[in-house]
Amino acid sequence: MSIVTAPKSNAHIAVNSVIDPVNNPSLAAPKAASLPSTQQQSSHAAKSKNNDLGPVIMPLVALAAPHFTAAEILTPPSYCQPSAVVLSSPHAGRVYPAEFIAASIADVNALRGLEDFGVDQLIGSVRDQGITCINNQISRAYIDVNRPVDALDNAMFTSPPTAANTAAASSRHVRAGYGLLPRLTAAREVIHRQLLPSDEVESRIALVHKPYHQAVQAALATAHSNFGRSLLIDCHSMPSHDQHDKPLADFVLGDLHHSTLDPAIGDLLTKIITEAGYSLAWNHPYAGGYITKNYGRAATRQQSIQIEINRRLYMTRKYTLDQQGSKNIAALLTRIGEVLSDKLAKA
Repeated sequence: MSIVTAPKSNAHIAVNSVIDPVNNPSLAAPKAASLPSTQQQSSHAAKSKNNDLGPVIMPLVALAAPHFTAAEILTPPSYCQPSAVVLSSPHAGRVYPAEFIAASIADVNALRGLEDFGVDQLIGSVRDQGITCINNQISRAYIDVNRPVDALDNAMFTSPPTAANTAAASSRHVRAGYGLLPRLTAAREVIHRQLLPSDEVESRIALVHKPYHQAVQAALATAHSNFGRSLLIDCHSMPSHDQHDKPLADFVLGDLHHSTLDPAIGDLLTKIITEAGYSLAWNHPYAGGYITKNYGRAATRQQSIQIEINRRLYMTRKYTLDQQGSKNIAALLTRIGEVLSDKLAKA
């Protein structure tokens, strides 16, 4: 299988100057038992040598099963006790279909602005707490798995897609250009060179959205089988400042305004993060997206929480990890996984 790695950006842009209109506060929503090892190994096709974190461009034929799956499933070591916690990383993908790049007006470095860069590098150690991690390997610019399948902008297509829904199409995210198939880059540049055929939606859903959510659902089902309950942690990253250049907290936790998480678990998360010396905000400016809403209800035994990590904590500049900062955040996420796993096991 041939892998063509696009050149990495040589821009030296300070992290605190990152503009992230996709996570614009004005758009925030009041915002199988044993998994096959081949699913874990499929990520190797999407990573170049030396753990390069640059974009990877591959033809669609190389992204087809069984050679590749969009959902990278990282299961715990066999010696670990299982956990009721599942971790999701929907926006860290760096794989770009070659056909998509060829049809895009924006270059790959502009498209990368939609990535939650490096989040997949922060989550791996939580597996030592028995936690299964699901990481989306395909770029968010191609399709956003944190949107419902009917969140479509009909103006992007030659004819209305089958999945189109009037209510979903009028959502703030779709109107802003960040629906299921994003219309704009993070810098608000148009992505697609021309209108898309309506069947493009189903193709992208089948390649990325469907397998990702199947993997999340399978991991949650396993947690329910073992514990009778589950907790999904949906991991994202955010810029250091908002659109008004106001500094953001180190972490923003979102439970859709107390609708997806038991308040006692929320209090425990607050305690862990603040005792580690980090600042914290709840539900502002990021309250949670489709994944948080779809997989959690506070009054049930299936709950969810979105965690936004400030990029200045683990990046030195655009598309560059701070090694010590990354270790610190990875350690904190592991601690969170440990404490929550223990609490849910005893509940």
